[in-house]
Amino acid sequence: MGDVKERPTLRDERAQVTRRRITEAARSLFGSRGYGATTLRAVADEAGVAVQTVYAVYGSKAGILRALGGQVLCQPAAEVLYEAAMRETNGERKLELFARSIRHRWESGHDVVAIGRDVAATDPTVRPEIDQMLGMRRAGIARLARSLEGRLTSGIDPTHATAILDALTLPEVYAELTDIGGWSADDYEDWLAKCLKGQLLGTRPRAVRA
Repeated sequence: MGDVKERPTLRDERAQVTRRRITEAARSLFGSRGYGATTLRAVADEAGVAVQTVYAVYGSKAGILRALGGQVLCQPAAEVLYEAAMRETNGERKLELFARSIRHRWESGHDVVAIGRDVAATDPTVRPEIDQMLGMRRAGIARLARSLEGRLTSGIDPTHATAILDALTLPEVYAELTDIGGWSADDYEDWLAKCLKGQLLGTRPRAVRA
């Protein structure tokens, strides 16, 4: 028989809610006021908890930022789509699945990456963790590019493909198109898939019948 999972206690559930309230409050304040201008007391007030609770749970602003970064990295839906893209043998379908995985990741985390990059530019203690997170992203992109070898359009090799994938899937591009341009996440996903297929596979957009 398999192991029986213990149900979380009421105390565990309350602790989880408290952690979520703190990270959501910090994320909002980091985005609106800036990381440097946000105090832990302001985060506590926004979350509706005591400042001692924030210290006890996360210890510092860097601890909260670390937790937010972990949420961006650990997104089951995006990971499932990425691995499905890696298993896919059809080049066009592979890139469509990859575009959907990126859409899921940035839809819920592009602002956290932007905050992390801003902080890393001025706080050397945070920079290694941000570099590690970005390094994991680039490694995943390079892996996908290698899986396209043999399908890439003339003049494109996996190194060039990696650069194209990296540039088109930057979180800043998502933010520009959705936050500023007013696109929906669906619009972004459709655009990204078409761009990737055109740039990497030479696929022309299908003509729309009248």
